Amino acid sequence: MIECTFHFADTINIRTKALDTHVSSTTMIRKIYRKEGLVGFGKGISAAFYGAAIYGFAYFTIYKMLKNYLAEKFGGKYDMALCYLLASFTTECLTLVVKFPYDLMKCRLQSVNYIFKYQNLPHAFSKEIKSNGFASLYTGSLPFLATFATFVTLQFSIYERIIQW
Repeated sequence: MIECTFHFADTINIRTKALDTHVSSTTMIRKIYRKEGLVGFGKGISAAFYGAAIYGFAYFTIYKMLKNYLAEKFGGKYDMALCYLLASFTTECLTLVVKFPYDLMKCRLQSVNYIFKYQNLPHAFSKEIKSNGFASLYTGSLPFLATFATFVTLQFSIYERIIQW
């Protein structure tokens, strides 16, 4: 739920990056507030919430099962760090199916909804699938997987190793 806690900061970050010109964070805060009020900072928060909740549950469930399976199967033959890396990366690849579409909608709702004109999260998914097909929910998922999975995989592997020590 950290994603929801810092959603306002993420909105400022995303919108600042989406501009053609450079503006400071404080300028962006004023711009959002003047144009949309406090509501502007919360756009896309439902996608962040549902995406994080579903992803978090799926991730920790699958990761724990894979980690235990790999430890049982290869723990004596290979360093456990390899089992942690493999379990985490595999889990990230599997859970991307859930996380990425929510992240895509969150970013669109936060920054460029004037283009897409989504009314809410269900409308966003429905409109995207009707207009461009189900596969369009995964456009751009490979770079996301490369960065997000690498980050989470390293983070969990280091965490598991520290806990093991």
